[in-house]
Parts: sequence; C-alpha cells; structure tokens
Amino acid sequence: LLSHCGAGVALRGLIEFSNICVSDCHYCGIRKRNHHVERYTLTDQEVVDAARWCAKRGYGSIVLQSGERRDRRFIDRLVNNIRRIKQATCSAQQPDGVGITLCVGEQRQEDYQQLYEAGAHRYLLRIETTSPALFASLHPPEQSFSGRLSCLHGLRDAGFIVGTGVMIGIPGQTLAQLADDLLFFQSFDIDMIGM
Repeated sequence: LLSHCGAGVALRGLIEFSNICVSDCHYCGIRKRNHHVERYTLTDQEVVDAARWCAKRGYGSIVLQSGERRDRRFIDRLVNNIRRIKQATCSAQQPDGVGITLCVGEQRQEDYQQLYEAGAHRYLLRIETTSPALFASLHPPEQSFSGRLSCLHGLRDAGFIVGTGVMIGIPGQTLAQLADDLLFFQSFDIDMIGM
C-alpha cells in the first residue's frame, strides 16, 4: 500500500448539511417514511463556515453529504454553496480552495454537470449491490438498479471522480454476489470504494 499511496495521511471534513430525504430505502434511518427522526438542514452560512473551519485546520478537502432531494431549490443552493466554499477557502496552500466531494444521491444528468462546473469534482454514490434482485429487496419499486447504474455513468460523463460501494451482510447476499461487486468495481474503473 505504501508504494502506491505513500505514508502521508490526508484529512477530509464531513459536513452533513441535511437529513431530509425523498427516497425510501428500506434500511436507511433517514428514509422519508421514518417519522421518528428529527429533520434538519444547516443554513448556507453554517455550511460555508464549517468548510472554512476545515480549511483553516489544514483539511485538504471536504464532503458535503445529505439525504436525497432532486428539487431545483436544493440543487441551486448546493451549487451556490460550492461556489462560496471554493471562494472562502482559497489560501496560499490551496489557491483553488478545498477539494469538494458530494454525497447527495441520485440526481439528473444536467444537475451533475452543473455541480461539477461549480467546483465539486468527486462524487460518492453507493450502488449497494450489483445484484438487481438484491437491490430491489432494499428499495421501493420507484428506485431501480438500472437507475442507479445510469447515475454512476452520468457522474463519469460529467467528469467526476466516482466513488461507490456495497453493503456487506445484506440478508440473502452470497459470496458470489460480493465477488461480482468486486468485478464491477474493476470493470467500471471506480476511483473510490467503500464496503
């Protein structure tokens, strides 16, 4: 590992700016039908201030993470915050500001492009499993394996460094399915993997 990555450690700040979600993944604690969770959304200034805090402490990048929303207001606010963060975190050490990774779920292709052009260049979107049947067992019918796969292709097309991953221990999951997941990472040339 050291021959590929070196001995350095890079810190990344995680800013979970909202737990409001329009999706209803069966396993998720912030799914839209969970009425027992207290919902929140940070203000734009709180998001920018948190990013500035990370930059002042030498963090090279941040992750902006939230539940899934696909409305125009959400995307516009996110684009605005990305631009504000890039401007607010410029320094001699980071003339372009902190690197920004997004983890905000499935979006439209044109929105991925807009987010990339605003200054976010990494994106995390778990495929959860590469078995369409197992995927279907984790989600309501309106969320599909083909839709998730399409989003991963859309992220790559927009220019993002793409991260994805799977869950291990899903009821009914087999070792063969996990092996297929690894082969998918290889064939898609995934840049960041979480398991």
